[in-house]
Amino acid sequence: MQQPAIHKSMDSYQFPQQKVLYDEKPFSRELLLSLLEMVYAASPPFTGYLKIAGIESSLHFLFFFNGAPYAAGRYADSKPISYSIKEFGKQLARSAEESMSITLCETDPVLLKCMLLFMQEEPDVKAPTSLIDIEYIVRQIGEVGANAMITLCRDKKFNFFFFKDGEGALAHYADLAFERPEGMTIDEEMLLYSFLPGDKVQAFIFRDMVTTMAEDSNLLDKDSLYKLLTEGNPKSIDAEISPKPTKEGVKVLVKALSHKPKPSYVLSVESGPLRGKRFTVTIPCTIGRSDCDLTLDYQRISRLHAELKMVGNTLEIENVASTNGTKVNGETITKKRLIPNDLISIGPINLRISPAYGRRASDFIPDDQRIPL
Repeated sequence: MQQPAIHKSMDSYQFPQQKVLYDEKPFSRELLLSLLEMVYAASPPFTGYLKIAGIESSLHFLFFFNGAPYAAGRYADSKPISYSIKEFGKQLARSAEESMSITLCETDPVLLKCMLLFMQEEPDVKAPTSLIDIEYIVRQIGEVGANAMITLCRDKKFNFFFFKDGEGALAHYADLAFERPEGMTIDEEMLLYSFLPGDKVQAFIFRDMVTTMAEDSNLLDKDSLYKLLTEGNPKSIDAEISPKPTKEGVKVLVKALSHKPKPSYVLSVESGPLRGKRFTVTIPCTIGRSDCDLTLDYQRISRLHAELKMVGNTLEIENVASTNGTKVNGETITKKRLIPNDLISIGPINLRISPAYGRRASDFIPDDQRIPL
């Protein structure tokens, strides 16, 4: 059942809500403590977000997954920004309480994942729907069979459309004035919303569902989180967040890292020399004409041409020392985030990339940090 629309705050941008436990209530430390007690005592464990409005005309979010703080972010000056939970605490502690409101929403993992993705990642495409072929993009998502998320913003209301294995699976609306037609698929519903008359619709296309847990997220029980949110960054909390490693602890960490499997990808030659060949490479991987992890000895390929590497949990290609350049899906790049099925052009050779052994980039996130879909 759709929830009532939220009240407009100093920043009138709106995000989807599901089970609203507290909606735009005047902020106080007593209410904050009460809500944290509710979050930590919830059964089953709480998944959702705490939203603070009225801090420098921005919206600030603290996200929870399975009863524990997971990440933080804010929407300011029409831009999503991801930051640490400590930074969230600093912003909250130094702000005037009388100007703020607080909202607590419980969500399913999909909506949480969509909001985190919007806060943490740069979209692959960002443009008004009038300037892009969104139907073609939806077809591409279906052909690849990947998880993806499309955000449509109309009149400062963000609406999330989640695609599972290439098919429209769930929609979460902040625009509750939109009457969802019966009998339509999610894909059809989204396309209908994209081209409604009136205000223009801005589209944000995310072709991967990889989100990141904040580094300081797994240390905070209710009392220490409350202290952080009300005092900013007390030294006692800093000590808990950044304990000095023991020699034994360093040895254990080094051993664990040395046994971490390197991600593998398959590069399939679609056209040019070596057409039909398949190369399985481990990351990082240098590509070039000689003395590289993947050697392609052909004209227009530089001695060291490009490199594949992991940046956080994301696969990236960088044009290293090539004057002829490197292309991804026909676009000349310096650096580019890659997703399965992207086409990489190096000299005369076109390589289609896919995870080895059916793996996806998101498989390299530790199980205890992954939000299931």
